[in-house]
Amino acid sequence: MASRNVHRGSSSGNMKVDRSLPSSNLKSSSFKSRVHPGSTVRRSSPASLAAAKDHDGVPGRVRVAVRLRPRNAEEMAADADFADCVELQPELKRLKLRKNNWDLDTYEFDEVLTEYASQKRVYEVVAKPVVESVLDGYNGTVMAYGQTGTGKTFTLGRLGEEDTSDRGIMVRSMEDIFADISPETDSVSVSYLQLYMETLQDLLDPANDNIPIVEDPKTGDVSVPGATLVDIRDQQSLVELLRIGEAHRIAANTKLNTESSRSHAILMVHVKRSVMGREDIISSENGDPSHLTKPFKPLLRKSKLIVVDLAGSERIHKSGSEGHMLEEAKSINLSLSALGKCINALAENSAHVPVRDSKLTRLLRDSFGGTARTSLIVTIGPSPRHRGETASTIQFGQRAMKVENMLKIKEEFDYKSLSRRLELQLDKLIAENERQQKTFEDDVDRINVEAQNRTAEVERSFTDALECQPDPAGILGLIRSLEGEAKMPDGLYGISQAAGGEVGVESTKA
Repeated sequence: MASRNVHRGSSSGNMKVDRSLPSSNLKSSSFKSRVHPGSTVRRSSPASLAAAKDHDGVPGRVRVAVRLRPRNAEEMAADADFADCVELQPELKRLKLRKNNWDLDTYEFDEVLTEYASQKRVYEVVAKPVVESVLDGYNGTVMAYGQTGTGKTFTLGRLGEEDTSDRGIMVRSMEDIFADISPETDSVSVSYLQLYMETLQDLLDPANDNIPIVEDPKTGDVSVPGATLVDIRDQQSLVELLRIGEAHRIAANTKLNTESSRSHAILMVHVKRSVMGREDIISSENGDPSHLTKPFKPLLRKSKLIVVDLAGSERIHKSGSEGHMLEEAKSINLSLSALGKCINALAENSAHVPVRDSKLTRLLRDSFGGTARTSLIVTIGPSPRHRGETASTIQFGQRAMKVENMLKIKEEFDYKSLSRRLELQLDKLIAENERQQKTFEDDVDRINVEAQNRTAEVERSFTDALECQPDPAGILGLIRSLEGEAKMPDGLYGISQAAGGEVGVESTKA
């Protein structure tokens, strides 16, 4: 009966890039492409927002998925009489590794992806949770590990320009980032590096071929300030950068892979987001939380997504490396060995983790045992000829599943955002004051015009009234002309007296 030893990485929770030369050289550190309207489709979860206030962080185990590459033409011809060295049970998230026809070991992973798994499926289970954490303010890492020729670069770096369904994790990650950020308040910048024979080189500027790694003595944060940092605004800018970088990445033809990467490629995506965070709850006199809270304050969250395409581990006698390629292979294996030692130490909770043994482990200091959310995909082939390498890859993934990170959001008071907001408010107040001043002046002018028009109207009305009154002198002349014809009656005498009084003429009764 076949022995069935089940291996669990942890008891807790939860292929090649196009290498065509670019059509244009990189001439600027900023691409001014058309800005796509930002949309906030995805919202930060309550748990992630609460974690932002938790200075101790929240635990997050390294998640590991295994992906099987289908047999290539050479393997189908050479291994036609042999069964695959692995059997997958994706519904149980298990993998069985054959020792021989009757003996096998069973391993459990967070995800088991068959040779039929689409690139979209791989992205959704491996990288999407990490990208969402990066958008919430955490650091994140997605890394591919495996024997050369098992599809690491295809999984991560495929551009998918001819067939969009082939897009790898790098391109799909940026699609989700651009769909979530706001161009008015957020920014995205990218560096693309390769670690070649323990020398960190800039894939966007080949002349920059010895970049130092800088560590903050207080926080332990690792940075590469000498690397080219390019601001990008849309997906096409990223694709152009990846094409330029891959054209400069060092590759060689080996027995195992016609385009074997001879360096570790590291894509660093820096995301800055301006958010409004509420201050702590105000306490009442008895110490209980008050219903009042301090006003919102502007915060700047700086997160980083690292996508690492490791060079393939290889056995010298199988790859056929010699001369300079042999030195490259030794360097690759040494750095991968250093990474394995660090993961072993972290998995065993060792007091000493040898992170300084390699520049690779220094760069990944935050990814394993640090504050980043990390997802690892291990790629394997089906050929029984490479069972040893497949077993080594599986065991690497099993150990990585035991590594616990402590996720933390890194945010700071956004003085620039506050300054911009205050300047905007000041501009609005000045504009409102100018508007009210103009309205006041317009009202004064209108009132003056109305007053002048009313005065003129009154004057015209008074003149018209005078013109319409009877002429007293005319009436008096008529009365006198009648005096000679007849004796004036007493009533007319009274009228004459009245008229004479108005015009200053004295009249007497005949």
